Amino acid sequence: MYPCQVAMNTEYQTPVALPHLGVEVISDIGQGRVFLIIVDDLNYIALAHEIALQLSQRARVVTLLSAAVTATSWEPLSEILSELVVKLAIRQASLVGLGAGATLAQNLVLVNPKLVRTLAVIDSSSRPHPSRWERLVDRIEGKLPFGLPLRLGLQGFNVKSYLHRLRCPLLVIGTQRASSFILSELQSLASFAPTAWQVTVSDKDSQTEAAALTATILAFQDTPAKCPQKNI
Repeated sequence: MYPCQVAMNTEYQTPVALPHLGVEVISDIGQGRVFLIIVDDLNYIALAHEIALQLSQRARVVTLLSAAVTATSWEPLSEILSELVVKLAIRQASLVGLGAGATLAQNLVLVNPKLVRTLAVIDSSSRPHPSRWERLVDRIEGKLPFGLPLRLGLQGFNVKSYLHRLRCPLLVIGTQRASSFILSELQSLASFAPTAWQVTVSDKDSQTEAAALTATILAFQDTPAKCPQKNI
């Protein structure tokens, strides 16, 4: 079993590297209903921190830094995340997954749907850090009816296989960091997930961007959990 660390920090600690294995709590701030932010990419750490600070004015925000989520690591990391949620005494949370951290958030919705109030994914793809071959298969799958057998021959987690089971309100967000591939993946996710809303935040200033993302995530909390509607 991979290790996990629970550090009940009230101040943010800037990580210098991803955990070699496992999931670490890098901040736990604020009080009230819980937001769980999951990230596995140091390029998104500053954004995650800024969102956490702003959300913490109205809620408890736990920010988790995961080892790199890959086709082989996503499953043990998901198990660690589930154990960590129990240790943190979280009974229900709104999840925010950045990049491939969204894979862990999406899987948590699938294995423990009662835990999750809402799910927001930022700049995420259908599978964590897809290779060129996996991207090619995804393009074929999108155009041909026999794409599914090709997908089943690939290793790892692909949220497209489980979109029909994502029943909580889903917020799909693209930022100016996202590549054209990621933007197409977000569009596909928003189109086929039964409860998805899609927005784009294009602010280049980091503080303005974080404020826009925070406001969007907070406004999304008013979406009815039992019968959410799509905005597309």
